[in-house]
Amino acid sequence: MPLRLASLCVAALVASPTLAAQTGQFVVRLGTDTLAIEQYTRSADRLEGEEVLRSPRTVHRLYTAGFGPGGALARFELVTHNVSGGPGPGETRAVADIRGDSTFVTLPRGDSTVTQRLRLAPGGLVYAGNYAMIEELVRRARRAGGDRYATTLLSLGAPAPWAVEVRPLGRDSMTILLGPIGLLRARVDESGTLLGLSGIGSFMQVTVERVQRLDFARVGTSFAPRSLGPLSPGDSVTATVAGATLAVRYSRPSARGRVIFGGVVPWDQVWRTGANEATVLETGVALLVAGTPVPAGRYSLWTIPSPAGWKLVLNRNTGQWGTDYDPRYDFARLDLIVEPLAQPVEQFTIAIEPRGSGGVLQLAWATTRASVPLAKP
Repeated sequence: MPLRLASLCVAALVASPTLAAQTGQFVVRLGTDTLAIEQYTRSADRLEGEEVLRSPRTVHRLYTAGFGPGGALARFELVTHNVSGGPGPGETRAVADIRGDSTFVTLPRGDSTVTQRLRLAPGGLVYAGNYAMIEELVRRARRAGGDRYATTLLSLGAPAPWAVEVRPLGRDSMTILLGPIGLLRARVDESGTLLGLSGIGSFMQVTVERVQRLDFARVGTSFAPRSLGPLSPGDSVTATVAGATLAVRYSRPSARGRVIFGGVVPWDQVWRTGANEATVLETGVALLVAGTPVPAGRYSLWTIPSPAGWKLVLNRNTGQWGTDYDPRYDFARLDLIVEPLAQPVEQFTIAIEPRGSGGVLQLAWATTRASVPLAKP
C-alpha cells in the first residue's frame, strides 16, 4: 500500500467521540419488496447489531465487531439463526480474527467448519451484508478527508479482500466502489452517518433507508413465515429448432416495481442476460443465429441494451459468474429485434420458439421483448 494511502487509512481509524452509543435502523428494499431490516449500536470500541433477512429463507443474524486501540478492527463475529422453519441448520457461526497482517476466518461448512488465513491491509474492515459496516466505512472516509479514500473490505466467505474506494460528492453524498458489487451511491450527513444508499445498476440492486422508531421485534417476527425465496431462481428452456436441440440455462430476476432497462439494467453496458451465473446457450449442431454461422457448442449469452439498438453477445467462456465478462472471448455480436410489450412481464423470461424450418430466441422482461432468428446453415 502506498505510504499516503496507509497514512489516510490509519488516520481515519481514530475513534470519534461522537460514536459513543450511537444507534440506527435501516430498511433494505429490492424494488417494492422489503428484503431486510437492520438495527445497530456503535460505541467507541464495539459495533453490535442484528438483521432479519428474508431471502432465500428468513434468518435472524446477530453481528459483533470489536475495535482495538486506535480503532482498528480486531474481531468480527456473525451468528445466523434460521427462523423460517425451512430446511437448513438452526444456527451457524462465522468469525474473523485479525492478528497483525493476517486475518483468520472460520466459516461453517456442512456439519463442520473451515478456517482460512487471509491478508487484510491496515484499516480494512470485515463485511457480512450489514449496512452499519458500510456506515463505518463512510465515516472513516469523512474523517480522512480528501477527494478519495481507499481501503480494503473482506466479505465473509470471499477468497480475498475487495478493493474499496469512497469519493465525496458535495456535502451530502458519496460514491462507494465496492469491489465486485460495483458502484453504490450514499446519502450522508457531515459526520458520515448513512442516511440512504442506492445500489441500482450495481450487482447489489437494493435501496437502503435509515428509519426511526421501527418496531424491529414485531416486523422481524412477521417476516419469519414470509420468506421471499431465491430472488432470481434458476431455470432452463429446451427446444428443437432447425434440427438442433437448443438449451438455455439462466436465472430469472423479477421487476418488483422497478424501472428495468435504463435503471436496473443500465443502457449501453454489458448485461449478464439474467442474474447470478452467466446465462449459457448450448446447441448440438451448427446454427445460423441472426444470419451468423454458429458452430455446435456452449456459449455464454450477454446483452447490451441501448436506446439506439440492442446487441446479443455470444462468448466462448462459460461457467463464470455473471459479472465476469471478458470481451476477448466474444464469438459474435448480433443485432436484436426489439419491440414493446402491451402487457409487462414481471419475471425475466427466455423462450425458444420453433417457427417453420427455423425459430427464434426471445428475451422478455418488463415492457420489452428482444429476439434473434434461428435457422439451418
